[in-house]
Amino acid sequence: MKFNKSLIAATAITMFAGAAQAALETVTIETGGSSASNGYTFSDLSGSGTLSFSRLLITALNLASVGMQAVPAATLQISTSTNATGAVRYVSAAAAAPVTGLTSTFDGATVTVTAVQTQGGSLQTTVKNSATNGAGSLSISDLKVDLTTKTIYADIVGANGVGTLNDYALWTYDTISGPTTFDLTPGAPASAGASTLSSTNVLSGLFLVKATDIDAIFVKSLNLNNTGRSGINAVNNRTATNTAGFGSITSNISVIATPIPEPSTYALMAAGLVGLGLFGRRRAAR
Repeated sequence: MKFNKSLIAATAITMFAGAAQAALETVTIETGGSSASNGYTFSDLSGSGTLSFSRLLITALNLASVGMQAVPAATLQISTSTNATGAVRYVSAAAAAPVTGLTSTFDGATVTVTAVQTQGGSLQTTVKNSATNGAGSLSISDLKVDLTTKTIYADIVGANGVGTLNDYALWTYDTISGPTTFDLTPGAPASAGASTLSSTNVLSGLFLVKATDIDAIFVKSLNLNNTGRSGINAVNNRTATNTAGFGSITSNISVIATPIPEPSTYALMAAGLVGLGLFGRRRAAR
């Protein structure tokens, strides 16, 4: 069998071309799991997403004397004050939920985050008062942020006939800050070691996908009267002085990317090395 430099060069070119032409794949990672794509294993997903309520939403909650409690596995971060009459009012409120899922696209070089899933949320409850017609409740949990459509989905459970709505397109967001793409070295050997991909992102300007949900979900489930409705309507009324809507979401996410050996690559490398060795032996025998 005759080996020459052209054959060795062709083998090397084929090997690296295969790495460069990696197909764009969708990578989905869940907490405690891993996923392999284009020569890498993605694992050790961790992080949290925190929904911070806007000033107008706090005002609406106080108007209807809404009670709040956490929906597992989220935790509530609430501060209150007491006025001269002894009434307790919210000053700030946020629900922090652990990240449980991450979806990205990966072409062998660049990771692009497309969706983030969290677990837990908050339960709002009402009793009859000047802003309600009676008792009510509304749970909003398990948020999924779709970065491609700028849509935030949620699992909703509402009283007074609203029922359960899973993966419901509830909010859109106006802007996002922080990195959503990460570059990796294509064809990196396993000896290159793992890379930690981490980012902090802030999604700002949460407004309802459908304005009709003011009545269909919030007013109905919380049993709000016209006074209570005016508070929620103000939250979703986009103006020059109201750019926050329902609030903002801050996410902190970390993933480990580890290069793994590809059998096809090793086979091509072996063929090239064998060819180089035989070519060298042939030259030495001359």
